[in-house]
Amino acid sequence: MSNVNVLNQIFIIYFGIIAGFVFRKLKVLTEERTSALSAIVVNIVLPFYIFSAILRTDAGVDAKGVLVTLGLSTGFFLVCGLIGIVVTALLRPKKEDRGVYLFELMCSNVAYIGIPVCGAVLGETGRFYGALLNIPYNLICFSLGIFLLAGRMPLKKILNPVFITGLIAAVLFMLKVPVPELVLDGCAFIGQATSPCAMFIIGSALGGIPIRELFTEWRVIPYLILRLFGLAAIIAALLSFVPVDETLKGMLILMAALPAATNSTMLCTIYGGNRALSAKLIFLSTALCGITIPLWAALYFKV
Repeated sequence: MSNVNVLNQIFIIYFGIIAGFVFRKLKVLTEERTSALSAIVVNIVLPFYIFSAILRTDAGVDAKGVLVTLGLSTGFFLVCGLIGIVVTALLRPKKEDRGVYLFELMCSNVAYIGIPVCGAVLGETGRFYGALLNIPYNLICFSLGIFLLAGRMPLKKILNPVFITGLIAAVLFMLKVPVPELVLDGCAFIGQATSPCAMFIIGSALGGIPIRELFTEWRVIPYLILRLFGLAAIIAALLSFVPVDETLKGMLILMAALPAATNSTMLCTIYGGNRALSAKLIFLSTALCGITIPLWAALYFKV
């Protein structure tokens, strides 16, 4: 696939964020409506997206490949988390901001940008691997993630709809249980609302921040360097010692090079937390990924 496909996908993301920003300024998206939309995406729309992404695939991956992917994906987040702990300590942000920086270093935008980009760069198998990575991601996001962002961890949220549906889809895939195409079409139809709604939420959050405040946090600069370059380079170096499918390696490298995870803004909206800082990291890293992701694709994947 060409870099044009990647850039098209990123442009669509920008368009959604700008639309959300405009809707907030026009008071179509108020604070209350943004919170309600966040809850709908997290609890209803995203589970359908993940379910269909895993089961609607022609990827030639067997049960062993699924387990290997889940294992490496879990290790991927552990490595990013350990790096995030060290870097956050060096950056020395305010106490209430530490969790946001750590979360956004550990987790990238693996669903809304990650799955489409992996499909554009690596093909159908890459998209499938990317969907599987979202299973451990959502377990981490809705447990440790909530704790980092909001300072509390509602245990009942660990077994959330996204994690449960992703796990069910992976088991069905490994056992080769047929799911009616009509059901998968319905799930895909609902799941299509995931990306635009998520971008509206980010744009709405940005709409509540004075523009000048986007560029007042110096720690954002080293964060962006690590988020868009450093983590992917470290993951690529570590994977050079792991004898697994090159497409799987490519998926993990691409996921490490993605911008900040958009779920953080939604979770801060629902559970409390520094939503303004989260939106800043998402906006700036997403703005720059239009340069960095095609660069990674050109240098590493030769597309």
